[in-house]
Amino acid sequence: MAFFAFVSPGFGQAQTLNPSNTEVGAFALADRDGNLWLTLSEFRVFVQAMAQAGQPTARKIRFFGAYKYAFSVADLDGDGRVTPLEMRNADNGFRASDGG
Repeated sequence: MAFFAFVSPGFGQAQTLNPSNTEVGAFALADRDGNLWLTLSEFRVFVQAMAQAGQPTARKIRFFGAYKYAFSVADLDGDGRVTPLEMRNADNGFRASDGG
């Protein structure tokens, strides 16, 4: 597993994440313009790639077609884009509320 640091706009400092290679690959695939955050359409590509890889949260989002809802939950500051840190926090929150 690779160790990466992502700069999360709006937080004023680099936030260290420890994403899986699958997460990094899906994010790189989805982030078409390379700006290190995802729009709704890019987020959909990310979720689909993660669901294909078997990630439980992504599989639920894809199953229910809940891309807009999941995006709004992940977009913590409401700026219309999601950063890796926002996605990690949203997924951790979902897993905690879902019991695992």
